[in-house]
Amino acid sequence: MFNPSLFRPFWARTLLVGMTVAGLAAGTPGQARAQAAPVEMVMTDEIATSHWTAKMMDEYAALIEERSKGRIKPKVFHSGTLYKDKDAVAALGSGAVHMVWPVSVQLESIAPQYGVVNLPFAVTDAAMSKPETAQEVSKLLSGLVSDKGIRVMGLMRTADLIFLFKDKEVASVGDLKGSKIRLTGGRVLQLLMRDFGASPVSMPASEMAAALMQGAIDGIYTSAGGWEMVGTNAAKVASLVPGMSLLTYSVLVDDKWMKGLPDDLRQVVETTTNEIIAKQWQRAIDADKKTMDQMIAQGGRLAVAPEAEQAKFREIANKVNQDYVRRYPEIWKQYQAIVGNKS
Repeated sequence: MFNPSLFRPFWARTLLVGMTVAGLAAGTPGQARAQAAPVEMVMTDEIATSHWTAKMMDEYAALIEERSKGRIKPKVFHSGTLYKDKDAVAALGSGAVHMVWPVSVQLESIAPQYGVVNLPFAVTDAAMSKPETAQEVSKLLSGLVSDKGIRVMGLMRTADLIFLFKDKEVASVGDLKGSKIRLTGGRVLQLLMRDFGASPVSMPASEMAAALMQGAIDGIYTSAGGWEMVGTNAAKVASLVPGMSLLTYSVLVDDKWMKGLPDDLRQVVETTTNEIIAKQWQRAIDADKKTMDQMIAQGGRLAVAPEAEQAKFREIANKVNQDYVRRYPEIWKQYQAIVGNKS
């Protein structure tokens, strides 16, 4: 039987064989992608593994790996074992860290304008529970740190902050006078404490319990989760000035790393992040209440400042706000346009 392939020139038969072998080696685009090395995603925080935020980060990492079918391999480092949050923020863009969820006050060290979300009485549950408001705030904040190679993917709620003392109740501004108070950092909170007559002290969360028990500090301004970390043996009394400091976490990602991901993997990260942020605000409110109830059950006591004294706290806090407005009037104007009529 006549076989035309036998009469092809030798070079043509050689080329055909080479192309066939190359095609088999390369496989389909899907096969090549499956054979590629997984993308590493380093995430870090400085909080204890018992804290609900650490558990949420683990949950998030598991979702990323599952939805990417193992093509993204998250590595989560808790309790400051890789970096303290401040150092992790500075490391974004270096390739050493890809995502970090620091308290938002940490961003003031690289972009002072970021303090708009740390101003007393400036953030409310009512406003930030609205998805469109939260997205607009995130976009504004992201623009403030984009030159650092950082993208703000959203804000998550920490808590309505409380004062912790060994056994002293903070019922008035005067109760803070002369006290050394541990803060999460940030110019806004430091100014606020100074205006209350206290001395602000910045230190990692992992060190604050020992510092309180040893007398290196007199009190701590932190969340319900922070009280859980410290324990009632170190801090018997928690005092609340409602709404004064509703602190947030900023979900930060290395923008260059994100842009370098294949489109489908970038979509996995963006979608998963948006989903977890969307449900986190109410989840944080519920978690805080549960934690506060547990601490009280363990012998702790919660004191709420009387309404008359709350007005005095607000009066002093407004001075801090005005200092920010004088320095960054345009950012304040943009922020108020987003949340001013939504609270």
